[in-house]
Amino acid sequence: MERLEKSIGPLGLESPEDSRKSLYSSFQWEDYKSQLQRRVKAEDLSKYFHLTESEKIGIEETIRLNVGTTPYYLSLSDPQDPNCPIRKMIIPRKEEAFFSPEETLDPLHEEELSPVKGLTHMYPDRVLLFSNHECSVYCRHCMRGRKVSDSTERMDTADLERCFEYIRNHSEISDVVISGGDPLNLSDSKIDWILESLEKIPHVKICRLGTRNPVTLPMRITNDLCRIIESHNTDRLSIFCNTQFNHEKECTGEAKEAILKLLKAGVSVGNQCVILKGINDDGETMLRLHRKLLELRIRAYYMYDPELIPGSRGFRTPLAKGIQIIEYMRGKVAGMGIPQFVNDLPGGGGKVSLGPNWYLGFHKPSRNHVFRSAVRGTYHLSPEPVDSEYEEFYPVLTEEIWSKILQNSYSAFKGLGPLPGESGK
Repeated sequence: MERLEKSIGPLGLESPEDSRKSLYSSFQWEDYKSQLQRRVKAEDLSKYFHLTESEKIGIEETIRLNVGTTPYYLSLSDPQDPNCPIRKMIIPRKEEAFFSPEETLDPLHEEELSPVKGLTHMYPDRVLLFSNHECSVYCRHCMRGRKVSDSTERMDTADLERCFEYIRNHSEISDVVISGGDPLNLSDSKIDWILESLEKIPHVKICRLGTRNPVTLPMRITNDLCRIIESHNTDRLSIFCNTQFNHEKECTGEAKEAILKLLKAGVSVGNQCVILKGINDDGETMLRLHRKLLELRIRAYYMYDPELIPGSRGFRTPLAKGIQIIEYMRGKVAGMGIPQFVNDLPGGGGKVSLGPNWYLGFHKPSRNHVFRSAVRGTYHLSPEPVDSEYEEFYPVLTEEIWSKILQNSYSAFKGLGPLPGESGK
């Protein structure tokens, strides 16, 4: 890079904008190890942002995990705008210093469902393996702040061996989710060993890598790493990847390059976003994100309601927000771009999906189901099969509602014309 002129800020210090230029030009940008070595920590944030009072309080008094971001992810943020969505995921704010009465370190009770250190067995056929305690960026909304960035949660080889032994002894387990921290922050050799160990367990058929590195450190997805993953992505073990893009600003050319490498290694990539207050908690923002994800060849998977973790009040949204977002998106993007809105139930109840009420109920006398169109808002009728034995299963549609909608409803024999602007062909 060419040498950049530096402007001087207050007290003779370099301005955040020029401090960034100095940082970015100080190492080989595409080297992921150098990115990790130059992570920006809490005490350095004032060099790279014009901090607000709320941010200064959050940095000083946060009750959550450590603060850290790669230079790459820092470059996606705005040094001046406190409402920048990337900035909000990097810098703590004053809300993060407050432990609300409804919050707890482990709302999902993952530790109670942990038969051995580093393994959670919540569902009969699958387990969650915590491979390590480090991430490239410590996202402020992280639901596992009790483990991430805590050195006591480090998983050494003996710990992982005990996890593999548990999996070997439980033949009902066919699916292993590798999470952390970020499993792709481990060395290539450690990742190779973990995947090889799982591949050798006959009843394990599926492995899912839970990583945010395509978002926060896309240069980590190297050709060498992909060759390792591909070597274990065989007829014995199918490897998937779930990542977490939360805003369209994260959908960069570098991110797409990383995703394409994973796809070429035969790895299907899905996205699990989190609804975050002031970042993506409206339909249009989520729609733009998921359109971008399809351009990156990533399929939508989940959209999470935020967890009840310490210091998270500043991120949490009403449950209705998620339902409104899904309702807004339906009909505006292909189905593979619409995530399932899920709540991971407090107390270890697992995930449940929520959505708009497109189904109004069953009208027994006419034996018709009544639906509301997501695209048009109109009512549509679909008959129950004549030999059905499930009529008592459905919620009953009242005669009052039936009489109101009947004249303006549509069926296989009465259809709508094209939407405005459509040719009708």
